[in-house]
Amino acid sequence: MISLFQALKKNYNKMKKAKKILLIITIILVLGGIVGLVVAVSAVHKQTMCKELSINIRYNDADNIISEREVRLLAEKTCQFENQPIDKIDIPQLKKAIEKHPYASHVDVKTSIDGILRISLEQREALVRVFNQDGNSFYIDKEGVLLPVLNGTASRLITANGFIAQQYTEENRFKLVDPSTDSVQLASNPLFKIYKLAQFINKNDFLKAFVEEIFINQRNEIEIIPKVGDQVIQFGDIDRMDEKFTYLKAFYHSNTTKGGWNKYATISLKYKNQIVCSKK
Repeated sequence: MISLFQALKKNYNKMKKAKKILLIITIILVLGGIVGLVVAVSAVHKQTMCKELSINIRYNDADNIISEREVRLLAEKTCQFENQPIDKIDIPQLKKAIEKHPYASHVDVKTSIDGILRISLEQREALVRVFNQDGNSFYIDKEGVLLPVLNGTASRLITANGFIAQQYTEENRFKLVDPSTDSVQLASNPLFKIYKLAQFINKNDFLKAFVEEIFINQRNEIEIIPKVGDQVIQFGDIDRMDEKFTYLKAFYHSNTTKGGWNKYATISLKYKNQIVCSKK
């Protein structure tokens, strides 16, 4: 019995060892095949010439500001790619050049083994149009980035104006939600206030239909001009926005049924838990 058990154990160990060897050989063959395939693809890639430029722009239902032609011109200005070896195209340089367009976001540049250079990007989407105190105009997009007004203009936007000193320049194309920006300075920045308020309004169908204009007064406080009526809504700062608009909607609903809100010249939401109105 002992000798039989030892024989079976010895045979089992041999089989286990053989399986390990077989597994190692299989892994080596697979890895070798993968390396060979990579080498072969790389060799083909080096010999492949660029035969086509494919451009894909995602507009997200916004007005089309940046065109495929503009992207093509930027690419052609940056590097020679037609009938050039696909692996000689400077992808990082080309990506950086496309990203310089103020409306280009999430830029991706790739080449394929079939000789196609693919550029895909997302157009920045304007949220609010700003007119500063000098009469210059620019946009703030949904990510808080300042955008210039180009040939194609974004429509159906809230406008903002008043005592706003900032203006758009290439050097001043900053992002309002940049974590490196000083928070105290940012809180007092009228553009930041406009951006946060426009963000809030854009998420609410009632407010989008209601608000015509955001105005920054001499005290750096927000005033809202509605699309209906000639009241001035004194909003104050961007604190308690949800509470303020809840009170405002209730006020308009209550006074509409009574037919009386049009008699007010100002409606103030600056004070907590109350609305203060002044009659015409």
